[in-house]
Amino acid sequence: MTPIEAYKAIIDELADEVRHMGGSSNIASLGLYSKAPDHQAFNEFIATLTDRQKRLLSQMLLDERHSAIHDVLACLTWWIECKNVGITFNGNPMPLDISGMGLHGDYVGRIDGWEWTDDAK
Repeated sequence: MTPIEAYKAIIDELADEVRHMGGSSNIASLGLYSKAPDHQAFNEFIATLTDRQKRLLSQMLLDERHSAIHDVLACLTWWIECKNVGITFNGNPMPLDISGMGLHGDYVGRIDGWEWTDDAK
């Protein structure tokens, strides 16, 4: 794997996992947050909700998860652009910011169905 392939894989994994991981998907489909004992109070609360309310809560949590990932990537972009921070893969500099909009721009683009360009191999 090359540094750019690693970068694309990281962004793609974040874009894919935001949709499929976390409690939001369980709320809408299973009616629970998680099976962890510490989350029993959350599950009890969710059990009191209507199906529509569960879908809304699920969407709210998904939106927050998406926003959190975006904000972390925006912070990393700032550090890269303003403080000369770099990220490497196997000791080689990793090309970042393929879209020209920062790591968070690449992430949002992939969430929205943007394809990696041919020159970003």
